Amino acid sequence: MRTVDDERLEALRTMCLGWDVWTVTLATQRRTVWRARPKGTPVATINADSPEQLIAEIREQETSR
Repeated sequence: MRTVDDERLEALRTMCLGWDVWTVTLATQRRTVWRARPKGTPVATINADSPEQLIAEIREQETSR
């Protein structure tokens, strides 16, 4: 069964082709965090609380390159 977060994640992956994007569910806090890194980078460079924040931070990193 697909969740709203699954649909958002799929949309983000389509929008951000040069990035690895994934979610982490924090069970103890009952929330999902959003992570991203430029493809080929070994660690996450973005940790966001929402998909909207993730997109904003990706755009910021892309313009600062």
